[in-house]
Amino acid sequence: MKFRSELDPLSPYRPPRAANEAAAERGAEGYVKLTSNELSFGPLPEAEAALAEALPRANRYPDRYVASLREEVVAANPGSAFENILVGNGSSEILLNLLQLVERPAEVIFPWPSFGLYASIGITLGLKTTKVPLTDDHEIKPEALLSAVTDDTRALIVSNPNNPTGTYLTLDEVRALAEALPENVLLILDEAYQEFVSDPAYSGSHELALERENVVCVRTFSKAHGLAGFRVGYGIAGQRVADYVERVRFPFSVNLAAQVAASASMRARDEIEARARFVMGERDRTQDAFREAKLNYIPSQGNFVLVQTGPEIFERGRVLVREGDPLGYPGWSRVTVGDSGENDRVIQALGGA
Repeated sequence: MKFRSELDPLSPYRPPRAANEAAAERGAEGYVKLTSNELSFGPLPEAEAALAEALPRANRYPDRYVASLREEVVAANPGSAFENILVGNGSSEILLNLLQLVERPAEVIFPWPSFGLYASIGITLGLKTTKVPLTDDHEIKPEALLSAVTDDTRALIVSNPNNPTGTYLTLDEVRALAEALPENVLLILDEAYQEFVSDPAYSGSHELALERENVVCVRTFSKAHGLAGFRVGYGIAGQRVADYVERVRFPFSVNLAAQVAASASMRARDEIEARARFVMGERDRTQDAFREAKLNYIPSQGNFVLVQTGPEIFERGRVLVREGDPLGYPGWSRVTVGDSGENDRVIQALGGA
């Protein structure tokens, strides 16, 4: 049996320490897992209560329109309406659905290194994928992205802040990029880490997405909300884009547990902001420790820090971090910012650095 040849280069990512990560998730063998940019806290109490209330209804299909969650997203994003909200099984499904919309032949471009899923989705959908290198300072250069646009370009994806570097574009820079793009190129702003940005010059882009038909912002409940295990995300776009995304969304793609937990978590905005502030403080503490250990790192606006050392230095303290090779940074490690105790162990592991 023959398969599409363009799929041959794709391969599932297999963490080299998968067994240790599994042990860490079970709380066994003394490992701490700081590999996947997850929040070290569980769902908010409000989300747990909503899950308990919904459990007896698990025999029923969930709301196919995800209405309650859409309404909470509208309430949290002034100026938006129900018809502007995208939903999906994680923000990854929303990215997939957006790229399903574009005309063929098509090219999707994105900075690199960045989130590896962009290339995987593009190749799976039969799109040409073009990677635009970051600057020597590991930053996204809008001028380079614009120079890469061709007649076949149909989408530009920007992870803002960027994973794995934690660097970012200000809202003014994003706006200028959007204004310079051809109208037939969809600008997808992947804002998975937007809650962790401390710079006031950065701001979420939902108003820009409402102003311009070719701009979409995509967000997740997997990070600041601590709901990675339920797989739920949302986006904000013009009504026409949102309409077409809903046409290709798989039926019931957002399950009942995800809907009720995310809705409850979205209502608790003050508590989510407090969690994000805690992570930002711990991120500063971790970066200070890297600096004191004379390790090169990239100042981050995510819930992680990319540092120029191998994962072995952390493993001696039974701390698992993501090795940099599959991220495009060989010889580096991406360290998720955990809770205070986990970050203490990261810092203690630097003692012999």
